[in-house]
Amino acid sequence: MESLNVAFGHRLWWVDAFIGEGERGNPAVVVLLERPMEDHDLQQIAFELGVSETAFVRRIGDGWSLRWFTPSVEVDLCGHATLATLHVLLNELGVPGGELFFQTRSGVLSGRRLNDGLLGVDLPRAYVEPVDPGVLGNTLGPLQEAYQAGASSVLAVVRDYETLCGLSVDTLGLFLVPSSLVIAVCEGGPGVDVAIRVFAPRLGLAEDPVTGSAMCAVAPWWADRTGAPTLSVRQASARGGVMHARLFEKNVEVAGLTRTFFGGDLRA
Repeated sequence: MESLNVAFGHRLWWVDAFIGEGERGNPAVVVLLERPMEDHDLQQIAFELGVSETAFVRRIGDGWSLRWFTPSVEVDLCGHATLATLHVLLNELGVPGGELFFQTRSGVLSGRRLNDGLLGVDLPRAYVEPVDPGVLGNTLGPLQEAYQAGASSVLAVVRDYETLCGLSVDTLGLFLVPSSLVIAVCEGGPGVDVAIRVFAPRLGLAEDPVTGSAMCAVAPWWADRTGAPTLSVRQASARGGVMHARLFEKNVEVAGLTRTFFGGDLRA
């Protein structure tokens, strides 16, 4: 019996982030690393798990190291997987509340509990600049306006919610757009200020279910348009999701509801 291997490896949790009434949110798997792992091993685990993002979190001093992988690549920023990681630390592992800090490829991010069961994470604000809608060709159909949002996102404004839901998307054409995220946005939507859809074929995601990092661009766009620093957002994907955002000088606080779907052990 002394030779029996009872080490189960790293713990993991499947968490749905940005859920709502009837909205299933975006699933992320959060893996608690007990020791460093090679990048190719992390990528293989993300490929096996197959969700839009797998978050790998590890204790580093008084904070946490956090990395995000799609099934095909590591990404610089992921909002829903950061919210899912905060959920795991606070609700599954019982890490004391207050401000939690994450060392990431996008700098130090922070997160906290808010009112009404919401969790909030701070993501880096993007600065939006108008661009010729022709940069997107006819990949989304007719557009009213377009904006470059930082180095890796394009914001495409469509007429209304009905137009947004009925977009005829040219996925191959979107792959040729020089941006990681293409965010289609409109004013209004059921019970919210703004509605969006997000496409990321360059990251291996034809359409993302709910995209917290899109708020880095949508919140500044909304503030420029209306003067309002806060907004509610519905992502009109098959799973659906609801987000709340608050704009600050250098960051956007993105908030939502979360739930654990299941937990287990990674035998790797």
